[in-house]
Amino acid sequence: MRILIIHQYLWSHYKGKIYSELQKIVNEHKKDELLVLQTSLNEITRANLGPVDRSIHQYNYQVLVDDYYENIPNTTRAKKMLYWVRKFKPDVVNVSGYYEAAMNSVIFYCRLKGIKVIISVDSTEDDKPNIWWKEAVKRFVVNRAHGFFCYGSKAAEYMLKFGVKQSQILLENNAVDNQKISAIYQEAYRIRETEKKNYGLRPYNFIYTGRLMAIKNVNNLIIAFSKLKAENWGLIILGDGVESENLKKYVADNQIDGVKFIEGQAWYNVPRFMALGDVFVLPSYSEPWGLVVNEAMVGGMPVIVSNKCGSSHDLVVNGKNGYTFNPYDTDELATVMERFVQEPEKIEVLGKISKEIIRKYSPERVGQEMYAGFKKVLYEHK
Repeated sequence: MRILIIHQYLWSHYKGKIYSELQKIVNEHKKDELLVLQTSLNEITRANLGPVDRSIHQYNYQVLVDDYYENIPNTTRAKKMLYWVRKFKPDVVNVSGYYEAAMNSVIFYCRLKGIKVIISVDSTEDDKPNIWWKEAVKRFVVNRAHGFFCYGSKAAEYMLKFGVKQSQILLENNAVDNQKISAIYQEAYRIRETEKKNYGLRPYNFIYTGRLMAIKNVNNLIIAFSKLKAENWGLIILGDGVESENLKKYVADNQIDGVKFIEGQAWYNVPRFMALGDVFVLPSYSEPWGLVVNEAMVGGMPVIVSNKCGSSHDLVVNGKNGYTFNPYDTDELATVMERFVQEPEKIEVLGKISKEIIRKYSPERVGQEMYAGFKKVLYEHK
């Protein structure tokens, strides 16, 4: 079985770990071969989150263009992708998404040549306003595929609405490098009291990590925090982005005490700062999944996650390891946050359950499910 995966950019450390686990499985089967095409090195919006760490990409890969993804014309992407499809001669191809011309050209070429196609899907129905003609195009494209790797149950539900069969859903999982994240977090946790003093933090802290963009809804998180009036609790905002100055100005203008801004970090440093917090909050208006929730749970943190984030439906069990909320309702978010203010003992209890839940969301398991999916598509459609 010859497996070809076409992905957007090499920087994705979490995909690097998953593909590395898949490579181990492929190596155990002498007649199998894996090649991953990384279209680019990175995307512009993540350029300040650290360079590509090639050491984590322990699989057979080829970078198509040494540039940012956004700088590569669709025609160039398509030509290079199709060149490698013809050269590698795969039995099954996995493309990342169905929303751009280059990936779609691969889908239609493979169908023409009798090559099996699996589409990776992280989109959900709640991501963006659904325009009827765009939905019709999506339906046409996705129904050219033989199977789907869905990053979460909401992504799977979206595909089913397009007429995809349940048997074609090969994966409903998403993962980070649990072992590495946990090791970094635990190392940082041992010195966290010292670091908290260095940063002038309060005894307890809510924490958000991610890009500071309007869609991330950090402003409403700040508003909800300001309603708590809890002197023992602070709010850590770790990240950079176009909304950074606006958020800092809002905090200053409204004299909101306890908010600490820390500049964005490379992915491998994020767990170190996550260890400074007690409860993680992801308030996004829209998020296909939200892998930072995985990272927080690996560290044993309770999580408060917007119900517009894909991961909230799979990772958060209300009242058990955290809570979900409507991102447009700051009163609801404040009420949820208040539960931890009133009962800080909940932190440890809910955090332990987070750790238990996240164990099955591991790169090893995703790699195994991907390999099983490739085999199923290839041999059931012969």
